[in-house]
Amino acid sequence: MLSFEEKKAIFDSYEELTATKVSMNRLNYHFKDSAVPKTMAVRFLHPNGNALIYAGYLPKEETDKGYISVRDETEETIRSLVDQAIAHLKKTADGYEEGYTELWFDNKGDILKLVYDNPTWLVALPNDQVEGVFHSKDAAEGYLMDEEFFEG
Repeated sequence: MLSFEEKKAIFDSYEELTATKVSMNRLNYHFKDSAVPKTMAVRFLHPNGNALIYAGYLPKEETDKGYISVRDETEETIRSLVDQAIAHLKKTADGYEEGYTELWFDNKGDILKLVYDNPTWLVALPNDQVEGVFHSKDAAEGYLMDEEFFEG
C-alpha cells in the first residue's frame, strides 16, 4: 500500500489540480478548469493513506457518492483513475468537451466542421467562418444532412 506521502506526490504531480487542506489533516484536490460545477477530483487524502477519486462516469452503485477508494491501489491505477476523473470533469453536462470537433463531408469534396462551443453547436468552414449556430447537436446534424453532408 502506498503511503500518504507517496499518494500526495502523485496528486501533486498534476499541475491542473490544486490541493486544499480540510479537517483531520486531510487534503482535497480540485480541478479548477472543470466544465461542470463539481471540481473535486480527489477527496479526503488521509494520513492513513486512503483517498477517494472522483468517478462520476461509473454507475452510482459502483461508487461511494460518486467517488472510489484507492487505499490499496498501485501508482499506475491511481494515475489512471485521476486521468479518467479529469477527462470526465472536462466534459460539460452535455457530455462534450469544449471545442469537440467533427468533420463532415459532401460528395463534391467540401468539408464543414461541427464544433461544440458550450452551450451551442457551430457549423463552420475549414477557415473557421461560421455557417450556422444551433442549440443542439441534433439540430446541427440535421442541417448538415439537409445540405447532403455526412460525418467522416
